[in-house]
Amino acid sequence: MFRNTPAAPATDFVKYEALGNDYVVVDPRHTAFEPTPDNVRLVCDRHFGLGADGLLYGPLPAAEDGFRVQIFNPDGTECAKSGNGLRIFARYLRESGRAGTDAFTLHSLAGPSPVHVLDGSPGTVRIGLGPATTDSRAVGATGPARPMLREPLHAAGLDLRVTCVRLGNPHCVVLLDEDPADEELARRIGPAVRDHALFTQRVNVELLNVIDRENIRIEIFERGAGYTLSSGNSACTAAFAARALGLAGSRTTVHMPGGRVTVDIDGDDRISLSGEVRPVLRGHWAPRLGQRFAHREPV
Repeated sequence: MFRNTPAAPATDFVKYEALGNDYVVVDPRHTAFEPTPDNVRLVCDRHFGLGADGLLYGPLPAAEDGFRVQIFNPDGTECAKSGNGLRIFARYLRESGRAGTDAFTLHSLAGPSPVHVLDGSPGTVRIGLGPATTDSRAVGATGPARPMLREPLHAAGLDLRVTCVRLGNPHCVVLLDEDPADEELARRIGPAVRDHALFTQRVNVELLNVIDRENIRIEIFERGAGYTLSSGNSACTAAFAARALGLAGSRTTVHMPGGRVTVDIDGDDRISLSGEVRPVLRGHWAPRLGQRFAHREPV
């Protein structure tokens, strides 16, 4: 698809979305942008900036083969790994001509991730996110070392059963046996679980409904972004939790408000994520923003 496509013209930014999970890509080759917390927050602000669930800054020099990227949450903090963010960055590299093949490696704060552009036309990208674990020490939970499966947790005035997973970032999956997961419930439970004293690093929160052994549905409240329509890492951790609880198999379709993705888990608990990525817009900073982002003068 991309072999004979000329590289896209240089712009200050490109914006993509993956099932409603939107990221701004800033390539340092094209713009003098400093990814300070204040600048990241302004770009991601939906009233005063572009509006996004995060910012991807790169490619940056990599110690090994492949491409390195910094992933930022909309609150300005750096994120170790984002399944959707890395898939978006993979499509950007392929479309911009920076990557010359459909398969390559991305390096983020959490380490290397293999990516493969499966189909350029709809932008279907698969990423390997590595092994997951329910070990409480990896999740950053207090108390003795243990697998965190169906663990009782009292939060938001409710007695919950949670399964916690580390996949680059810490996650807490709340299994809902009867109540349907929806945005209102996610906004109620999410902050209380995210900030619970049990978790030393705070956690991303997923509310899980199991439809059948091949389909699950989740609502998401991220520790850095709050309520979001979709999340690649959240989809993977929810699928992993459902499998660990004996409620799903090795391939799961994860349904989110923004759309659905496919999660595959092998015998070594290594996870891959496949789904579409779509471009939204590209453009240039207004002059006063460009001056601020380059740290030449305040807005």
